[in-house]
Amino acid sequence: SGSRTRIMGLFAELKRRNVIRVAGVYIVVGWVLVQVATALEESIGLPAWFDGLIVALLLIGLPVALIFAWAFELTPEGVVRTEAVSEEQSIATETGRKLDFALAFAIIALVVVIIWQQSSRPVTPEPVAATEQAMEVEAVSGPVDASVAVLPFTDMSPEGDQEYFSDGLTEEILNLLVRADAIEVVSRTSSFQFKNSNLGIPEIATELDVRHVVEGSVRKSGETIRVTAQLIDAVTDRHLWSDTYDRPLTVENLFEIQDDVANSIFEALSEELGLGGKAEIRAKRTTDDLDAYSLFLQARMLYEARRDLDVVEDLLGRAVEMDPEFAEAWAYRAGNQVLRGEYGYSDLPRPALQQLGLVHAETALALDPNNATAIATIGNIYSAQTQLLTSVHAWPEIIALFSRALEIDPRNASALNWRGLSYYFLGKVDEAMADFVHCQEVEPYYVPCLENRHWFYADMGRDEESLAVIHDAARAGLLKGLYVNLSLLARQDQELAFKIVANHELALRDWRHHDQLYDAFRNPGGDHAELLASVLEFDAANPGRSRDVLEPVLMLLGYLDFPAASIGIWGQNGQRYRQSPQFRDYAKKAGFLDYWHEAGFPELCRPIGDDDFECD
Repeated sequence: SGSRTRIMGLFAELKRRNVIRVAGVYIVVGWVLVQVATALEESIGLPAWFDGLIVALLLIGLPVALIFAWAFELTPEGVVRTEAVSEEQSIATETGRKLDFALAFAIIALVVVIIWQQSSRPVTPEPVAATEQAMEVEAVSGPVDASVAVLPFTDMSPEGDQEYFSDGLTEEILNLLVRADAIEVVSRTSSFQFKNSNLGIPEIATELDVRHVVEGSVRKSGETIRVTAQLIDAVTDRHLWSDTYDRPLTVENLFEIQDDVANSIFEALSEELGLGGKAEIRAKRTTDDLDAYSLFLQARMLYEARRDLDVVEDLLGRAVEMDPEFAEAWAYRAGNQVLRGEYGYSDLPRPALQQLGLVHAETALALDPNNATAIATIGNIYSAQTQLLTSVHAWPEIIALFSRALEIDPRNASALNWRGLSYYFLGKVDEAMADFVHCQEVEPYYVPCLENRHWFYADMGRDEESLAVIHDAARAGLLKGLYVNLSLLARQDQELAFKIVANHELALRDWRHHDQLYDAFRNPGGDHAELLASVLEFDAANPGRSRDVLEPVLMLLGYLDFPAASIGIWGQNGQRYRQSPQFRDYAKKAGFLDYWHEAGFPELCRPIGDDDFECD
């Protein structure tokens, strides 16, 4: 009861001395000053620290003002310590009424500032169907205004069999918009994940973190084509532009439609956002043969999905028969030779497929010397040939091919992935990771870069980063269990997950020693000679299993006689191999040592004279 009385007495004294009123006036006026400071900073170009300085000064001044209000009173004779003023002389009540008027005036000013702020900023209502989490994120940051996603156009053809055609036109329009530097365009893999989605435009825009969305449809019927397209501001739900194109079905008309749609979108965004200028984006005329172009679009859809690559070979072969000068078709056919060997769509030996790929790539470059796909493909084949020692090429030449392809097409995910792999095999781990990270920045759902980024993070012991990539891939439905790093799972005590991966049909299914293998990965420095012999015997009896899984297993168990560069060379489990005579001999034959003398040695290795080296 005594404590309550003292508290009530303190509150009454604070009120009598007008401390509470001073605090209220100070806080409201301070808030108004902060808003005015922020507006001035933006409008007249004051330094970015200006509003922060104002806030800091106001925070420092608040306790000073409160102490002053408690300790002193303003009287007709001036400022006097409160204890020196008798109750008969005090004008605290009159001062309190003045402070009440000041507080009311400050609140009115506060309301005026709020109304001014709301009327001077663009209307940005929240998407109706967005989740609470998405709305919170939007409120904090929000998408860049000059950002756009091109959703896959809907196939409205009578038979519903022109999906490849509508997807192809979508991709061409997206690729054209990418060339307009003033706007940010979401990658193909990001936009195409919403193909056939039931989500509304605001929800898709929130997921992709863009403000604008392009959607449309394609109707191909007989000798005519109708393309409709519209640009939507997903925040305000306004249609900024829309048009319909009815044309006779010719390749030239298709390219003109792509040009018109891309330029109209850019002009609409420029007008809306004040970007200024005209893009004058023009599609590259790759062929005059409509049938060849149609076959190419079908092939490209399958190629990018890494599906039915034998069908891709047939489609592209027919396309270049119809138009032998179709450079882009030749380039994709070159890349497909390597892929169909890697994905099991051809019985031809790898060297034969590589040679075919080189022939097709050189044909493409004879027709179009700046074809990025063909240039990157040659770099990838040279890299593979050198690693296999079937034909050794200079590594600076290989890296230069990838870099040239990326100068022409900076968003070429294949070139980034292939250069990253080449850097990794050379021991340039930082450069490799930079390429994989950048690859995911431009194509977040491009699986090869995602898998390599996860695998090499784990290989270097960066488990938290590796797990983050895995979780992102799983959420997006892109995770392939076969390529989850076994060492990571063992270090994380994920025994069941470890054995599920190891039991994959392309790994060690039907082998009988998975308990011992898990123990070996938990104790990588031990003697695993018997287990190694068992894996080698199984591997010999079961050809066709994934080398990307088996070689890291063999390396951890102590195997040293690799005929080519292995994926685990520079990881924690590759130490015994890096220190072996076998690796030193291989590195010299494959040109690693020559490259290191020119470009610098990996962090784990150092030269011994001019023709030898050692590694940790």
